Amino acid sequence: MIFGRFTQCSLISIRCLSIGRPEVATTSSKFANERWSVLVVHPKVRWGSGSASVLKQADRQLDEAVALVNNLPNMIAVEYVTIFTLWLYIRFYSSLIMPVDYNTKRKSIWATGNLEKLVARREEARATALMVNVDVLSPTQQEELFRIFEVPIFDRYNIVLSTFKEFARTDEARLQIALAEIPYIKHRIHALSSKRLHSRPEILHIEQQYSEIEGDLNEILRKREQDLRRDLKEATRKSAEQVGVKNSSDAVVAVVGYTNAGKTSLVKRLTGAVSLTPKDQLFATLDTTRHVAKLPSGRSAVFTDTIGFLSDLPMHLISAFEATLAHVKSADVIIHLRDVSNPDWKAQEEDVVATLRSIGVADNVLTERMITVDNKIDKEGAINASESINSVRISCKTGDGMSELVELLNEKVTMATRCKTIRLRLDVRSPVINWLYHNEFVVVEPIVDGNNLIFDVVMNESEVGRFRKTFAHLRKKSHE
Repeated sequence: MIFGRFTQCSLISIRCLSIGRPEVATTSSKFANERWSVLVVHPKVRWGSGSASVLKQADRQLDEAVALVNNLPNMIAVEYVTIFTLWLYIRFYSSLIMPVDYNTKRKSIWATGNLEKLVARREEARATALMVNVDVLSPTQQEELFRIFEVPIFDRYNIVLSTFKEFARTDEARLQIALAEIPYIKHRIHALSSKRLHSRPEILHIEQQYSEIEGDLNEILRKREQDLRRDLKEATRKSAEQVGVKNSSDAVVAVVGYTNAGKTSLVKRLTGAVSLTPKDQLFATLDTTRHVAKLPSGRSAVFTDTIGFLSDLPMHLISAFEATLAHVKSADVIIHLRDVSNPDWKAQEEDVVATLRSIGVADNVLTERMITVDNKIDKEGAINASESINSVRISCKTGDGMSELVELLNEKVTMATRCKTIRLRLDVRSPVINWLYHNEFVVVEPIVDGNNLIFDVVMNESEVGRFRKTFAHLRKKSHE
């Protein structure tokens, strides 16, 4: 029985909920140091409304699930099973696709025949855990599958949340992860307390200490959520202050895309931020980072590098990252980065756009203020997918296409922020000249015309109003 080791890993602790203000670090425990061999199974719905989009290939969905498991340092997907016979040995890929009819809502997901095949495969692979590639299993399903397979049962929610915990580096990220756990905790505790299940809490990834909580559990969880949101608001404020944004008129450019599309590499290319370290890793970025750069127009833009999107995630996991995704909703321009070297790029695009809509990004923003950027064109197999005037092909690795992107970005930011070019003819002694330089409106040196200097500056409506108010006294003198 493997359960003795299971109690140490991936369990959500709620001891801290009962008293006082909770510490973020104790909301859930990390995976134990012991290594887990995981059999990954993708339940392919063959027909009906529960079947996947036609853009999604089951084998690629399985590959992504295997990559998610292998992304955790203490987990490894079982790759091959070797069966020896008298004359030869047979070696086959262990993780597999197992068909299911209509949907994955059945208590055991699969019918008896397929379950028997899976049990045999797990034993052959000597897997110590099972990952079912669905967004989130119900408590009843986790209980039933544990009874059948007698090993820990994980879903995408468990694996992704554990990945978030592993790679989170700031309070802002850790607080959002803690918020994401609350609906999961609440659902499973209520299922256990209702006596509908006969499981031990650790089977549902909940620590045994839940039974020691005294008082109204709903109220305890509500208070904890309230505390987390307050702390998150403060952490987000401090993070924004550290960016070095000079004024509220700076444009915000949100860089979004599927996980591992190259968002961090792009922001580093655009801003030259030395603090950014791109990694070829799923969810390498969990903490929203903000970096300021000057556009050719002279406008400052704040580029936000956000968490990567992923298919088949529960909505409450996405909504918990509201502080991160708020930058996307309020952005002046959105850059949607696509990895066109990935055979599944079209399905990934579908997931990204669906996620943007689910968090409240309007359709007119997607069509008018979003730039589609096709990355990794230097890689073998990269396709030519750009199909509109709002798209551009680049390689963050080689720099190809970056000048075209900057030009398009400059145009979009100018339009989104309602900026216009203003020509000013000023006497060389005018105090306006020092003001223009001090506020960094001068991008191109002025044209000399006798005792006058001719400036072409870019301002938005707010800046024009501030300019007129500052120098209203000069206008009065000129009319006297």
